[in-house]
Amino acid sequence: MTEIKFIPTERLYQDIGATMMPRLERLYSGAIQGEGSGHCGSRHFADQYTQRCEAHINEITGRRHTFLTTSGTASIQLMLMAIGVGPGDEVICTNYSCPATVMPIRLLGAQPIFVDLDPYGQQDLAQVASRVTPRTRAVMVTDLYGDCSDYDQLQSIDLPVLNDSAQSLMTLYRGRQTASIGDMSIQSFSTNKNCPIFGTYGAISTDDDGLAERIQVMRKNGYGNREVGTAIHHIGINAHPQEDKAVQVLCSLERLAGWQLRRAEIAQRLTKRLTAAGVQIRPSPSYSETNHHKFSIFVRDKRQFRDLMTQRGVETQLHYTYNFARTRVLSDNTEQHMPMTEFYARHAISIPSNPWLTDQEVDQVAEAVKSCVTDKDLETRIPVL
Repeated sequence: MTEIKFIPTERLYQDIGATMMPRLERLYSGAIQGEGSGHCGSRHFADQYTQRCEAHINEITGRRHTFLTTSGTASIQLMLMAIGVGPGDEVICTNYSCPATVMPIRLLGAQPIFVDLDPYGQQDLAQVASRVTPRTRAVMVTDLYGDCSDYDQLQSIDLPVLNDSAQSLMTLYRGRQTASIGDMSIQSFSTNKNCPIFGTYGAISTDDDGLAERIQVMRKNGYGNREVGTAIHHIGINAHPQEDKAVQVLCSLERLAGWQLRRAEIAQRLTKRLTAAGVQIRPSPSYSETNHHKFSIFVRDKRQFRDLMTQRGVETQLHYTYNFARTRVLSDNTEQHMPMTEFYARHAISIPSNPWLTDQEVDQVAEAVKSCVTDKDLETRIPVL
């Protein structure tokens, strides 16, 4: 039986390789002359391809400034550093995501203050107001599954809004690009994102000139041009982008619109077949126009279901299994009640929906799901709170 991978990187290469490899050849061979804007004047750091990526992201999001970084996690850390988050501060954030979402808060000595999910698997921003204290420094919003949170819930909150849009590039919130919302927003480019590359990379965007100036210096260990002897005014990290990785990001950004169209077709095909079989599909909120980043369903025991799907030649992924509020390394109060997090952590599983699936493979995925679900799976529904 043909194995259907969740993310077939060999097909990603087939898609972008013909564009990517000649660019890398020109870069590595020295055929491209650097503009002297990069690290030590080298063309291999933050040069032409980096600038093209940043311009492309600005075009998509409508932001004024974008800076490529070495990862989405580094971008989150830079957002926090740019507004001065430090020991004793609190940052309101999601209780459910990849741990990289909240680890930078702890690394800076601040305390994450968690809010639960809503029934759509999004951060419940209606809970934010009750979490604000005199120590609250910012609200970080993490969108999941290709949808977004209800940002209107933050209109009365007078705090910086940091937008973790790693999973919502191209998602629309009430007709507006989600990544354009907030004081800053970040992107993540990796094999499991809707704009995939080999490995991982990131970006951070803002419309604020002052924040932009800080970010640009902070991503390069806090200094500017060492040849000029510019004074060091900021604490920074090594998140300075390399041109060869920027080539990968650029090649994927150039394909993104077509991939989005295919993801939408696949989601429609899966929805039609699985809904007819009674499978519980994660719903999207009416205010969000999804980018179809993940296609997730609810089953009774997602690990058991994963094993059954593997036997049928289909790879699935457990998005996600964490309850941050019950993790001692992240929370000072592990007795917090997060019922929607518990539901998603136990029952949500993602099935393949990457843009390189053929129609036949999409049908094979749907048939595998239908053959694995039980009556208990079909009875597993989002709780009413």
